Amino acid sequence: MSLWPTTLRASLIGGAAAGGAAAAFSLLVVEPTIRIALAVEESRATAEHSHGGPTPEHTHDAELVGRGLQQVGGALAVIAAALLLSLVYAVVLARVRRTWDLGELRSALLVAVACFAVLALGPGLKYPANPPAVGDPDTVTQRTTLYVASIVVSALIAAAVVTVVRTGHRRNWSSTRNSWAATGILAVGCVLLFAGLPAAPDAIPSDVGAALVWRFRVQSLGLLALLWATLGLVAGSVLSRAGRRPQVTTTVA
Repeated sequence: MSLWPTTLRASLIGGAAAGGAAAAFSLLVVEPTIRIALAVEESRATAEHSHGGPTPEHTHDAELVGRGLQQVGGALAVIAAALLLSLVYAVVLARVRRTWDLGELRSALLVAVACFAVLALGPGLKYPANPPAVGDPDTVTQRTTLYVASIVVSALIAAAVVTVVRTGHRRNWSSTRNSWAATGILAVGCVLLFAGLPAAPDAIPSDVGAALVWRFRVQSLGLLALLWATLGLVAGSVLSRAGRRPQVTTTVA
């Protein structure tokens, strides 16, 4: 079997496993924090309405779609997102397997760590996730644009580091020189990411506690770390097992 079909199959299996693990984490760990944030949001809306403010639209939406149905939809969305991410993961993993001979499990885990850094860690540190009680609906487009921009910058940083490392290997640089060059590129990239991009447009409301915000941010980042770790571990294990499978040959009498 050729390189791409085995990589795609292993990545999809890993994506399904990662989606299930992340969905379970979301329901068991993140959901209680979301419920607290929703209670804060509802209390704020009630207070505004009691002072003569307009009735918020989301209260009517909440009556149409129960929280239980939202949880099921959210879990299915996490699984679907993990499967879509596994396709991106498969493309990168196939390239790494074709370029470097690192071993199946090591290659899978290395790509998973890189994807986590580019798609989750860098953007998540620059624009950390906020619970439902934080965020102005009018800034959704701006926040989305900034988050996508942070992903692009993180991807460029990763590509630059890989390019420097490969160039160093081709030119027989010492490990010390290669490490310093990669670290310099990474430092410049981090400056561009954290100082070059504008700050998040939304402030934290006074009725949302700092502990609640940071708990949600850590849990959200932990969910993504679990997703990518599971994807890399399962995909690498599937590829390693396929590589150890004995080849059956037939002889013609």
